[in-house]
Amino acid sequence: MISPEIREKKERYRESQMLNEKVEKKILDKIRKQESYSDVVFCPNKSCGVPVKIVDEPDMIILKCSMCGFEKKIKKV
Repeated sequence: MISPEIREKKERYRESQMLNEKVEKKILDKIRKQESYSDVVFCPNKSCGVPVKIVDEPDMIILKCSMCGFEKKIKKV
């Protein structure tokens, strides 16, 4: 049998390794709301060259240029 002190110590350790539900929800919300990424991808049109917006959809990634209207959809595999 495991002594109560050891069991309690293990339970406290396990609880300390878990994320608070509120913190976990905030992290997931921030990931879902993220509209752009730090990696810069430039528009392929030579006359434009503006960084494109990267939209992460569940089944595809969409690259959009706000300047010239370029749009490219890339399916996730």
